[in-house]
Amino acid sequence: MSAKACAYCEAAMKEEPSEEEKAAVMEMLNTMEPADRSMLLEAIGSAESEDEMIRSIFVGSCPKCGSDNTGDCEKDPEIDNLLVGRCMDCHCYWCTECGRILDAKKPDCPCWDEEMPEFAEDLDC
Repeated sequence: MSAKACAYCEAAMKEEPSEEEKAAVMEMLNTMEPADRSMLLEAIGSAESEDEMIRSIFVGSCPKCGSDNTGDCEKDPEIDNLLVGRCMDCHCYWCTECGRILDAKKPDCPCWDEEMPEFAEDLDC
């Protein structure tokens, strides 16, 4: 019988990944460029939470001031766009796809209008 929650902090226990899931992750890591793999592993190792790891990978640091105090605008009622990054320190907005700094009043990026390629590695915005 396996526990559903931690006996000390009551956090939900997660199932171990299957062998197939582990093999898929290893295959992905082995096909990545060494610099990209290193950056991903650094983000995973240094994050204090799952949310912080996701933020560091998908949003990153502010392109204007370099702050790590950033987030996306998915839940912002005025913007509601996962592809818009926001710096909580300097209030910069940017496209998380291409890094272009965006107008805070109308944060739209020209790269969003481009036709999406069949494979992600073809994306060059």
